[in-house]
Amino acid sequence: MFRKLSLMNLSLLMTSVFLLTGCAPAPDITRWKRPDTDMDGVRIAMGKCGVQLPGPEIPKTDNESVLYYQCMESMGFTRKDGFKICSVRVYYDTPACLEQRQGHPLSQSQLEALPFVADRGFHPLQPDSGVIKSSLITWRKEGASLHFAYEAENDKQALAAMYQCGYPQPLGSVPYVPTLRKAANVQQCMLDKGFKPKNPLNLVCRHYPHVTGCPKT
Repeated sequence: MFRKLSLMNLSLLMTSVFLLTGCAPAPDITRWKRPDTDMDGVRIAMGKCGVQLPGPEIPKTDNESVLYYQCMESMGFTRKDGFKICSVRVYYDTPACLEQRQGHPLSQSQLEALPFVADRGFHPLQPDSGVIKSSLITWRKEGASLHFAYEAENDKQALAAMYQCGYPQPLGSVPYVPTLRKAANVQQCMLDKGFKPKNPLNLVCRHYPHVTGCPKT
């Protein structure tokens, strides 16, 4: 049920989002409709689902985006463009979409067997993809300078630690991404070594806090 994703599949996932929506699906007050509901009503509903308007746009994980859409739909809203988030491949295997299809929550084993695609350090890389390998280095030492002059040295340190912790060696050399459980273990090794992700949304535990080993909140 839970397939390993190749680089080609990953590219198709992201492409499908752009083709269907023109951009990554972001909350947009003008896209929701419900009978006898004006713009203020849409705004109030969005607030109940975690999107405060006016307010800064807070980055969401894929699963959080699905939960937002499902929350709006549970209150009777539909998208004017007919968009269904769980029909888009990049969201199809999120826990929220899987639970919707099977009609009950995922078991712990189901959750931890899902593929983790958010951390580019795990991504497969084909020789002719044009992707620069340094872009797969997704960590930096805690407190390391952000100045571009130190980028090469920072990446060198991070890459050595990534290999020690279990990332593909060399990066991009495996045909599939790891499960959530495996990825969480590798990332925890990096955290224990004093590294931090360049993007906080790269962390398994930011996406799926119930995976074994994630800090309890």
